[in-house]
Amino acid sequence: MMTSPDNVSYLPIWKEGATAEERFSELAMIARKHPERFGKVTTVYVETLPDGKTVLRQVSAGVTTTEMLGLYAEASHDLLVNSGRDR
Repeated sequence: MMTSPDNVSYLPIWKEGATAEERFSELAMIARKHPERFGKVTTVYVETLPDGKTVLRQVSAGVTTTEMLGLYAEASHDLLVNSGRDR
């Protein structure tokens, strides 16, 4: 694991090259410590198939399709604002 449970507070800052397991383990530590922060969860990832093609996958818990779309739209907006690209 990348950090101990005591060092993970809100969201982890992942080291370059961290495995998917390390990243999800850190999120699991946060969820154990603060389950109230995870009432609505959605995850998006890209899977590379054996033939080299990629497939976009998404899973969610506690959200409707409309809420999930809203979360993705808000996350996109926040990313643009926080990266300074909308200026």
